Formats: sequence, structure tokens, C-alpha cells
Amino acid sequence: MSKWFQISNFLKFYSSATTKYRIHSPFVFDLIQEVVEDDRDFYSFRILKRLREDLADNKSVLEVTDLGAGSHTTKSNIRSIASISKSAVSPVKQCEMMFRLVQYFKPATMLEFGTSLGLNSLYQSTGYTNGQLITMEGSPEIAQFANSLFKKMDARNIVLRQGNFDTILPEVLTSVKQLDYVFFDGNHRKAPTLAYFEQCVLLATNDSVFVFDDIYWSAGMREAWETIKKDKRVTLTVDLYFMGLVFFRKEQKKQEHYKIVPAWAKPWIMGFFK
Repeated sequence: MSKWFQISNFLKFYSSATTKYRIHSPFVFDLIQEVVEDDRDFYSFRILKRLREDLADNKSVLEVTDLGAGSHTTKSNIRSIASISKSAVSPVKQCEMMFRLVQYFKPATMLEFGTSLGLNSLYQSTGYTNGQLITMEGSPEIAQFANSLFKKMDARNIVLRQGNFDTILPEVLTSVKQLDYVFFDGNHRKAPTLAYFEQCVLLATNDSVFVFDDIYWSAGMREAWETIKKDKRVTLTVDLYFMGLVFFRKEQKKQEHYKIVPAWAKPWIMGFFK
């Protein structure tokens, strides 16, 4: 994806986005207030920040089996842990928001597409340690590394399944009664994203939240996001640019779609201008 494509996407998003002060839904307002704009520090953040720094300095190499759309930064399948952490691990602020999202909704059963090195998994799993996170990774060597990291961090509520998503997803879905939280990452292509959504939505409940990473990553991902928004089972979406949140709340009588930026990003939209 070219830099111009990225800039163009962001400017279009930003021009049409609003802040919590123009939101009339109490559910969405509270979500923005308590998750998106919450800046509290948590003890686990410091531990995971040190782990992130360790990964960024790790020059060991792994052979990566890439079953998705691949990397924007390299075509080589021999990559250092440092380079993988730079390209495949979400930025600190996004990881912390995923932690808060899990902490806020307290999902009992979580599913993650794309373990990578496991740092994103750890942020989510520590958000609610009483829940179980099933994470799937296609690359055997990366899965092995992530598993060793989970053991080192004593992350007992993470179960890692290694294999092609197309093969292992049906097996995973038969092992759970419902999906309270799903993080879609690891394959940034339109057709697989929609196929995985169609399988997972069958186990969604009224309170489930589906999180789609990198919805502006490519034209295909944008098309997948627009298709998901139009699905009749979806009642509410929140577009944060770097990810999209999908809800299935039946009390939402008609579909609503929001594009949201933090209040500081558009300071002229304040509460007293409602």
C-alpha cells in the first residue's frame, strides 16, 4: 500500500469522523469514554512494555510461513524477531486499548486470528484473566516462539492452535458454545476475512464484540469492512480507523455506523456545542 493511499484514506476518514460529543447513543458514548479515551496506567502495561522492548532487541531469526496477505515491509520468509515485532505487533496505544476493550466487556470466550509473537494476545488475555483466549497462528515457528512466551509470562488463560485458519477454525468453533469476543487479524484479504466472519457470526450473542484490525490496510479490507457493516445481523459499528468494532445488540432497532476520533483530535467539537 502506497503512502499516498494511506494518507488519502486517513484524510477521508478524519473529515467524516466525529467525537463523543456528537454521539447520542449512551452505549457508544460510554464505550468511547471508558475504552478509547481512557488513559489510566495498569501494572501489566509496564510488564508488557518491557517485553515489547526485549522483542525489539531480539536478533534471533525465524522462518515465517505466511498464509495471509503477507507483509507490506518485506517479502523474505527469514525474519528476525525484532523485524517481526516491528511490523506485526500492534502499536502500544492500540494494544492498551485492546486490553481496555476486554476489561470493559469481560468476555468469557475470546478468539484471535493471528497470534504472531504473542504480545497482542498477552494484552488481551490480561484484560480479563477469568476469560479464555484461543489464539490461532499459521506459522509453526512463530507459534512455537509465542507458546514459549506465554509459558514465560505464566499466561494460563491462553490456548494456542497452530495451523491454516481454513483448516483449524471449524475445529475451534466446535469446541466453544459461543464467541463473546473475536479479534480478526492475520489475514488481510477480503474473501478470507468475510469467510471467517460468516463462520464466527453463527456463535455471536447479543453482547458479542467483533474487532477487525487494519480495516484500511488495503482496498480489499475496506471492501470487506463495508460488506460487514451492511450485514443484517450487525446492528452497530464503530470505525476507529486503525480498527473497527462490530456489535449485534438487538435493542438497537436500526443499524448505526460511527466514525470516531478522540475528543482532542477535533477540539472544536466540544460538549457545549451540542
